[in-house]
Amino acid sequence: MEMFTRLVFLAILTTSLCACEKKGHDSVTDEDMAKAMERLSFTCTHEADNLPAISEDAQALYRYALFLESKKGAKDYQQIGRYYRLAYATGNYKAATNLHILISQGAVDSNNRSKEAIDIVEHLIAQGIPGGYYDMAHYLEKGYGVKQDLPASKAYFRQAADLGDLDAQYYVAQLLSEIPNTADVTQAMYKCAMEQGNRPAGIYYASYLKVLGQYADAVNGYHIAIRNGDSGGARNLARAFEGPPPSEELYYMALQRDEERVKRLDKINMFLSRHEHLGAKVPDLDDIVPLPPAPLPEWDGTFKWKRDRDSAAPPSPPSEELIQRVAAEKNLDPATGMPLAAVKK
Repeated sequence: MEMFTRLVFLAILTTSLCACEKKGHDSVTDEDMAKAMERLSFTCTHEADNLPAISEDAQALYRYALFLESKKGAKDYQQIGRYYRLAYATGNYKAATNLHILISQGAVDSNNRSKEAIDIVEHLIAQGIPGGYYDMAHYLEKGYGVKQDLPASKAYFRQAADLGDLDAQYYVAQLLSEIPNTADVTQAMYKCAMEQGNRPAGIYYASYLKVLGQYADAVNGYHIAIRNGDSGGARNLARAFEGPPPSEELYYMALQRDEERVKRLDKINMFLSRHEHLGAKVPDLDDIVPLPPAPLPEWDGTFKWKRDRDSAAPPSPPSEELIQRVAAEKNLDPATGMPLAAVKK
């Protein structure tokens, strides 16, 4: 869901930008900007190692906001914004990300959209949240709320990747792939992003290995890409299990023909193609079609992701006591989640 939200965020930024600008970002020096994308070394860091714990209260407020935003039908974005604001004030960085995106899109009311969005992102950066650097990079890239600055944007992208943001790792790898002699660092970033669940990173990682003839590693990369929800991985692996000859370079991966694996992978491809926009994944992939030499288990044709989604009960609305307590502690308007000072203006 988070990656899908970010993709929408980028599309909105690209098509509807505000001319408003804020102060520059002097914390990134000219030297940082020049070296950020040229530094051809990368140590894989996982985002989870740089994220703070979230309290149960903050998580309850966030879950309900996410439920309101995700459910079908008409949406009350002011109520969605209310719960995201309360969750953000209680320390939920996920709520902060979704909130500044909705504010920048104009979906949630704000006294100053661009300023508030940038303030939230700067607060995330001050906390060391990797995604804060990633989102600031895109604002700098597009000139939303800050002066457009492409060198600074690249420095923020690289910092986000180094801190473990999986989307930044994929994004920077895409940029570096256009530069000669960067394959080692590009592959390292794709692999790190893939291991954390980035959907398309596994396809690029595996496809490069396939070209090199490193078929076993390529097959494993496609397998992980499928688990992360990439239908292309299922399609590529299905064709590889048809046992094509080496002359068919597009799909050959030195695999023996296996009709049952082809059948199951084709079903996975159809499932992901139908549900990819909802963030579908295949966490139970090894229970459906494990890689050889593991034998194929019995399979009823269903997917854990869909079973869990269909059976999940909607979260209960946060209690009025919780809302009033958070609002009082953080000096917020309980009806909107906005700071009391902003409401009184």
